Amino acid sequence: MNKIPKGWEVKKLGEIFNIVRGGSPRPIKSYLTDDKNGINWIKIGDIETGSKYITHTKQKILASGLKKSRAVKAGDLLLTNSMSFGRPYISKINGAVHDGWLIFEPKIQISKDYVFYFFSSSDTYSKLSNLAVGSTVKNLQINFLENFEIPLPPLSEQKAIADKLDDSFAKIENAITNLINAKENLKLYKQSVLKSAFNDDLLPSTSPTHWEVKKLGEIISKEKYSMKRGPFGSALKKEFFVDNGIRVFEQYNPINSDPHWKRYFITKEKFKELEAFKASAGDLLISCSGTLGKILELPKNTEIGIINQALLKIKLDQKQILNSFFIHYFNSNKFQNLILEKTIGTAIKNIASVSELKQLEIPLPPLSEQNLIVAEIDRRFAIVDKTLNLIDKSIQNAKNLKQSILKKAFSGELRSEI
Repeated sequence: MNKIPKGWEVKKLGEIFNIVRGGSPRPIKSYLTDDKNGINWIKIGDIETGSKYITHTKQKILASGLKKSRAVKAGDLLLTNSMSFGRPYISKINGAVHDGWLIFEPKIQISKDYVFYFFSSSDTYSKLSNLAVGSTVKNLQINFLENFEIPLPPLSEQKAIADKLDDSFAKIENAITNLINAKENLKLYKQSVLKSAFNDDLLPSTSPTHWEVKKLGEIISKEKYSMKRGPFGSALKKEFFVDNGIRVFEQYNPINSDPHWKRYFITKEKFKELEAFKASAGDLLISCSGTLGKILELPKNTEIGIINQALLKIKLDQKQILNSFFIHYFNSNKFQNLILEKTIGTAIKNIASVSELKQLEIPLPPLSEQNLIVAEIDRRFAIVDKTLNLIDKSIQNAKNLKQSILKKAFSGELRSEI
């Protein structure tokens, strides 16, 4: 450990705490209860990431389950010890925890808030990561933690440091919240731009009096298979995939706006069987299952491939409608709501059939006006996207600032600010 300020000590966690592991009554279902007077069953999955305190739980257990788990009380310091190991919390409620938790019971007077922030430091987490064992699920062994060192100022200074961190972090979190709200407002602005564009009050030089309204089926290309849902799963099983060959487009491509990502391939022979599902440059791919309504235009340098069962391919008649104009209309709330109205399925949502989608109506200005509208939308969106990028950087800088402050706190550099 680096040099510490005068008056500080370096102690092992085992000198400060009894560290005990939670327990799990099994089968847990037999101990769960709907009785509001039951005991809080604190699960890692219920805890809000980034929160300092545990304030509520979703489930209760019977008193008999408490005997086979581990009781915790309000004010106890806890550390996760499973797949999300190393995350500290302070409980504000009484309850019981399973073996995915470690409980820190003080042997001496100590500020639990100070220790909470010590565990919140990325430096501490990095060191704990090196101690974690297990191949699939990482865990922290208690004997390792007992020998883990912590810089320890006098109790009054511990409390002052924790108070300073509380104040600084509250201000940072408030700033992050404001930035997130700004992002949401910019997304709403984007939708207002789209709404104006298709209500024709975005540009004074365009006039809706000569706009047409056509069904989607009327503006697709006259080529065969210009609007095609992916093949049934039995036609494209994983056993047909090879290491190299013709690529398979997946939902990942439109969901992540990435036309070049690929992982599966089929042979040329299999491609000939499935040629009706071919997709190439200029085609539009739409996600149709689970995550619905994401759209992607395949650019000029996209290699040919076939779509899988979770995609819809559309080739538009470029003499009637621009891909860019359709994409903007597709992304508008109005069109997205139309898609959602026609979804089927309960657990996994699926987009409506091709025949139903072909009946959806599309506003259709002349191509010259489409170009003007797209240019204005793109101009405004470019400004918004630049601002969104700046906000994302600011949020990340705020998170980095937290870690910088923590580093100062445990090296004694905050003393002059307390």
